Amino acid sequence: MTLVIRELEGSKVREVRKRFASPIDGITQAPSTSSDAWTRRCIVTKLEEALDELAKVQTLPELSHYVGALRDAYDVANVAFHLVAAPDAIEKNPLLLVTYEEQWVERYLAQDYFRVDPIVLVGSSGFLPLDWDSVDRSSPRMRKLFAEAESYGVGNHGLTVPIRGPNREKSLVTVTTFETDREWMQRRLPLLRDLHVLAHFFHDRCLTVTDLRPLPSRPKLSRREIQCMEALARGRAPKQIAYDLCLSISAVRLYICSAKVKLGASNTNQAIAMAVQDELIVA
Repeated sequence: MTLVIRELEGSKVREVRKRFASPIDGITQAPSTSSDAWTRRCIVTKLEEALDELAKVQTLPELSHYVGALRDAYDVANVAFHLVAAPDAIEKNPLLLVTYEEQWVERYLAQDYFRVDPIVLVGSSGFLPLDWDSVDRSSPRMRKLFAEAESYGVGNHGLTVPIRGPNREKSLVTVTTFETDREWMQRRLPLLRDLHVLAHFFHDRCLTVTDLRPLPSRPKLSRREIQCMEALARGRAPKQIAYDLCLSISAVRLYICSAKVKLGASNTNQAIAMAVQDELIVA
């Protein structure tokens, strides 16, 4: 069953918001003579504060509080974290942390909008940040879906950052606003810069506190794979390794290739570094 954690009200979340409030006050009450450099310093301070608070989160309820505090800190309509898939989760869409209205969450789940929501479909299959304004809404069905979402307070503009983890986990981190097109164009890039950083850290923290990240397992290399990788680490070429081990060059290359696959490395140098770090070979 999909787990939905909504923002909880109470003294604890108010304390989190209070700790978050100071950098935001500095931005919203900026003097009229403020320079671009001053603004950039405020943005950096806000991001650092957000990352510091995220590092303190230890439980799922605290993570839910954090989502609400993040929304207030960046003065947006909503913040949403959607874990689309995780290796240790039985079902798809195992976790939602959102500040949307409860009625919209209930309707979204009841209608199973996961199947038709273009933000979810495009975000889950893509790698680049998605501006909701770029989504095709020409069909009556899409116009109705976005209009319905807006009527429930979702927002008229949005940014979604897709995250793909090392163990095939996927998540989407979203911010939405109710702003004019002109206001959105001014805020879009600063929001995107911070969201792109926060999304990766949020994804990592979520998998940590929910125990949905599988424990890392050490790959096992065969004797020949170890011999070939150790020889590569010492600077020997495949032709020299073949001569040393009385193997064909194609066999040596096959052992090197299979070692790279087992280590999950994209190239030979990375495979050597990973094997040394995991103490699988002696360089």
